[in-house]
Amino acid sequence: MGSFFSQIKVNESLIKDAPISVANLDKNCNFLSFSNLFLKEHNINNDKIIDAYFFDVLPDFPKAFKEVLEQCLLDNPCENEGKKYLLENGSNIWLKWKINPWTKEDGTVGGLVVVLEDITDTKNIDELIKEAQEVARTGGWQLNLLTYKAQWTKMVNIIHEMPLDYVPQTFDECFVHFKEGIYRDLILKATHEAIEHGTPWDEEVIMITGTGKEVWIRTKGHAEFIDGKCVRIYGICQDIDCYKRSQQDYIESAEKLKSAISASNVGTWEYNLNNGHTLWDDINYQLHNIDKENYTGSLYRNWKKSVHPEDVKRVHKEVVSYYNGNGSRVVEYRVLLPDNNIRNIKASVTILTGPKNNKFRALGICQDITKEKNAEIKLKKFAEITGQQNNSLTNFAHMVSHDLRSHSTNLSVLTSLIEDEKDPEERKQILEMLKSATNSLNSTVYNLNEVVQSSDTNIHTKLVQVNILKAITTVQNNISTLFQDKKGMCVLDVNPDYFVPVVPAYLDSILLNLFTNSLKYCAPNRTPIIKICTLLLDKQLQLTFEDNGKGIDMAKFGKTIFGMNKTFHRNKDARGVGLYIIKNQIEAMGGTISVTSEVNIGTKFTINFKTI
Repeated sequence: MGSFFSQIKVNESLIKDAPISVANLDKNCNFLSFSNLFLKEHNINNDKIIDAYFFDVLPDFPKAFKEVLEQCLLDNPCENEGKKYLLENGSNIWLKWKINPWTKEDGTVGGLVVVLEDITDTKNIDELIKEAQEVARTGGWQLNLLTYKAQWTKMVNIIHEMPLDYVPQTFDECFVHFKEGIYRDLILKATHEAIEHGTPWDEEVIMITGTGKEVWIRTKGHAEFIDGKCVRIYGICQDIDCYKRSQQDYIESAEKLKSAISASNVGTWEYNLNNGHTLWDDINYQLHNIDKENYTGSLYRNWKKSVHPEDVKRVHKEVVSYYNGNGSRVVEYRVLLPDNNIRNIKASVTILTGPKNNKFRALGICQDITKEKNAEIKLKKFAEITGQQNNSLTNFAHMVSHDLRSHSTNLSVLTSLIEDEKDPEERKQILEMLKSATNSLNSTVYNLNEVVQSSDTNIHTKLVQVNILKAITTVQNNISTLFQDKKGMCVLDVNPDYFVPVVPAYLDSILLNLFTNSLKYCAPNRTPIIKICTLLLDKQLQLTFEDNGKGIDMAKFGKTIFGMNKTFHRNKDARGVGLYIIKNQIEAMGGTISVTSEVNIGTKFTINFKTI
C-alpha cells in the first residue's frame, strides 16, 4: 500500500483528473494533490493550494471535522454517508466522506487520501421531501415479486398505525389491511392487472389500521418488468381520511341543501358576464314554464318571453341599476302562464368580482311568491275594508252627534214657542212645524238605522236614487227655526226631476252641514242668503251651494280646509269636523267637492255627484 500511495503522490495528474472529489494530504493536513472535482465541490477558486493547510484553504469548514482527520492519522480509516454540522455563521452543512491513511515505506502514516463531498443540497432536498411526506402524510412501499420481500417507509407504518419496524412478511399479508369487501377486492384486482399487464392504479379505499380504525387512503401502484416478467410492484400510500370525510360531509350537506331548495321551490341560476353562458337548475325552468328539453333560441330570450310584458323593461332597468352599483339586488316580476294566470317571482342577484374588481359572473335564486302576493292583496283589501268601516263609523258618529243635535235643537225651540204662544192660530202653525220636525227626525233615524243594519262594507251597494230637490227642502224644513233665528233666505234653482244615487243618510248629513255652516258663520251686517243650483254635466250632477257669509281666508286655510279639527272662525261651538266629514262622505259615494271663498264676501261649494 505504501508504494501505491507513493505513486499517487508522484503522479499528481492521476488525482487531478479523478472523477471524484478527492484530495491527498500529508500528516500535517497540508495538500499534496487534489482533483479538479474537489476544487469545484468545495468552491475553491485558487488551485495554488499545494502545501497549504486544509483549514486555511477551507476556513468555513466545521472545526469538528478536524477531529475526524486526526483520528484517521492514527491509522484509523473512516467512512460516513452523511453527517450534519452547524457552522459558525449559523448555517448547516452536510458532509459525506471516505478517508484512508496512506503509509510511507517504513510503515508509518504519511498522510490521508480524503474523498469528501458536500451533500448539503441533496440532504436539504431529502429533508424537504421528508417534511412534505409528513405534511402530505404520504409514504412509499415496494414488493419484490422474486423474493416476496416488502418494504415500507416510516410514514406508511404511521398511516397504518403499526410499529415503525413492521413489514408484511408474505404477499397476502400486504392486503389484509384493506377493508374486507369492495375495497380489498378492488386493490387485489388492481394488483393483478398491474402484474399481468403492467396497468398502473390510483384508487381511494378504506383500510383498517393496527388499532382497528377505518381510514381513507389513496394508493397508487406501478409494475416493473424485466424480460417481460413483472419483478416488482411499488407505489405510494397517502392518508386522505380528513379530506374524504370533509368531502362526504360536503356531499351530504349539498344533498340536504338540494332537498331543502327543492322543497322550498327555489330555483338557482348562473350567468357568465363575459361570454353570456347561462345555467339554470330544473326548478328555475319549472318556475318560468320553460320546457328544458325542447325550448329553442337562447335561454335569455325564452326567459324574456315568459315574463309579463308590462314587467320586462322595468326588470331590465333594475338589474342594470344594481350592476352599476345602485338599486336593490332583489327584483320582483310576474310570469304569464299559458292559461293567463300569473306567477309572481322574487329574484335575488349577486355579482361576483375578480381580483382586479372586474365583474365576471352573476348568481341568483328565483322563488315563487304567488301565495305571498295573493295574501298581500287580501291583506290590502282587508285594510281597505277596515278603512271603509272606520270611515263609516266616523261618518255615523258625526251624523248621530251633528244631525240628531240639529233635530233636537229644532224640537226644543218649537216646544218653547208652543209653550209661550197664546194665539190659537200661531200655536196651530207651530204644531204643524213641530209635526214636520218630528217626521224629519223619524226619517233621519230611519236612514241612520239603515246604515247600521247594512253589513256590506262596499258603500256602492247602499246607494239609492234620491230626488235632490226633495232632499234639500226636507233638510231646510228641519232647521226652519235656525233660518227664522238668523232671518236667512234660501234661493233654489234646482230641477225637480233630478235624481242622484246616494246614501240617503250621507246626503242629509252633507246638506245639513252646509246649511248650518252658512247660517252659523253668516256675516253680522247683512241678511244671510243661500243660493243652491244644479246642473247636469256629462253623467254628473253638479250642485253648487253658495252663501254671502264671513268667508274663509283661502291663502291661509285653503290647503287644510277639509282637514280634521280645522276651524276658521272663533265661534265657541266650532269643532272643525264638518267639512272633513262632508268630503269623506262625498268621495265615498264616488263624488268630488271643491270650494272657493273670499273673506267678507262669501263661500261657494261645488259638489259633483255621479248619476250612473
